[in-house]
Amino acid sequence: MASCGFVLLAIEVLGERSVGQARILEGVITGIGFIGGGAILKAGTTTHGTATAASILNTGVVGAAVGFGYYDIGFVLALANFLVLFGLGRLKTEGKEAGDGPD
Repeated sequence: MASCGFVLLAIEVLGERSVGQARILEGVITGIGFIGGGAILKAGTTTHGTATAASILNTGVVGAAVGFGYYDIGFVLALANFLVLFGLGRLKTEGKEAGDGPD
C-alpha cells in the first residue's frame, strides 16, 4: 500500500508524465530492497528468508503498478507471488514430513 501511495502522491504533486516520478520510484525500490535485505538471515552455512525478501520486493512492485494504473500487471504479479509462496510452502512442508533436513 505504501508503494501505491508514494506513486499516487508523485503523480498528484509532480504531474502525470513528470520525469521526477523516476526519482520517487527509485526511492521506493531502494527502501523496499533495504527492508527485504533485513529479512535475509544467515546462520552458519544456511541462509533463510530469501523467499520472504523476494516477496517483499514483489509486493512493492505490485503497489507501484497499481499506483500507476496498471492493474493487470499488479494482478498477475500478485497472483504469481501467491502461487510461488504457496508452492514453496508445500514443498518445504513435504520435505520435513519425509524426514529430509533439520526440523
